[in-house]
Amino acid sequence: MNLQYLCSTPHVTVSFDSWNNWLYLEWKGALTLATAQQTCLEIAHCFLTHAYARVLSNNAGLTGVAWDVAPWLVQHFFPYLHLAGVEQLAWVHAPSVRGRELAEYTLSRLASEVTLALFADMEDAVSWLQQTRPEYVSGCAWMPRLEAHSAKLQRLVAAFEQEVAASRAAPGQAPPSG
Repeated sequence: MNLQYLCSTPHVTVSFDSWNNWLYLEWKGALTLATAQQTCLEIAHCFLTHAYARVLSNNAGLTGVAWDVAPWLVQHFFPYLHLAGVEQLAWVHAPSVRGRELAEYTLSRLASEVTLALFADMEDAVSWLQQTRPEYVSGCAWMPRLEAHSAKLQRLVAAFEQEVAASRAAPGQAPPSG
């Protein structure tokens, strides 16, 4: 991999792998709902400037995930990946049984236009994602996005920012749904 750093939070480092032409997410630590929301907001910002057709999400460094994270991902994050330009997502689940169960729960409840595959190790995930290489990639690092999709994505990320800010301002209360 040839990683170009894009951003990071205490729970994820986001890079662009220019050799493989995909977004690489390296997760670490323990996620609560609040930290997952803040982290996903940072990831969403990466999609504002570029569409990444393929994503490799490495959750092997996660030490814990709160149970309310999976339902939130299903309802508030994963449904918008296609709008962001994602076509394939390889998800390396956390090594714990609970980590695998949460990933399986999330994937089983998604009705998505994105092809998602769950893996126990990076080698299998990388191999699968390399086989999904889009035909239209020819030295172009980033895909173009339709202007209408860009405008809608901008609005969704702005609403997402408000939800995350509201949940931080009122701990213990569910953020407004939008």
